[in-house]
Amino acid sequence: MKIADAVSIKLLAAIGKVRPFRRHRVKSGAVVYEACPTRKTYIVETGYVRLVFPEVTGRYRTKMLLGKGALLGELPFGLTTIQTEESAIANGTASILELDGTAVETAAHHDNGLRQAMLEAYASQLQLLDRRLQWQFISPLHRRIATILYDLMCFEGQPCGHGAGYLVDVRMTHEELSELVGAARSNVSTHLNDLRAQGIISYTRAYLCVRNMDMLRRRAE
Repeated sequence: MKIADAVSIKLLAAIGKVRPFRRHRVKSGAVVYEACPTRKTYIVETGYVRLVFPEVTGRYRTKMLLGKGALLGELPFGLTTIQTEESAIANGTASILELDGTAVETAAHHDNGLRQAMLEAYASQLQLLDRRLQWQFISPLHRRIATILYDLMCFEGQPCGHGAGYLVDVRMTHEELSELVGAARSNVSTHLNDLRAQGIISYTRAYLCVRNMDMLRRRAE
């Protein structure tokens, strides 16, 4: 879910040389793109973006949550796992770079550093997706929830102002969390209540804090 800082910083520094590009500063819930954008590549500069796809019911289901340095849209050189109906939605305020796919390919042909940075970032995303698919089909629900919460802390968890522990700065509803772990909201809420009763997390509608990282990590293992 989070690309290593060294990889994201390297990519953003290299991609900043590509012209033209547009910078979009979007609010939480804003649509970055709908369906498969033709020859458009997007990179998360700051904030977080949810990749979602529609269900037959008309609702959206979250596929992944990605942060700084993530590559979205139609990627250059055919390096893409995008689904035709996939969309991207800002999760909190975010800054997104929009680039022309052909311009990126042309720049990469002449800039080995840019080409290497893109490959490293994309490889990192594929590893995250592969890991998520494996635990979604194999791990029990309590472990999937603990893993997601532990991964969310890897974004930029700050000391909690509501007591001991760390604040999860990625705002997510129980519904969005249930989509990420692939389970019914009621079942996810039950497990969250269990974690709260054990003193591992605390939460309200306004915040979610991890009180005991060691216990959460053990639950995720």
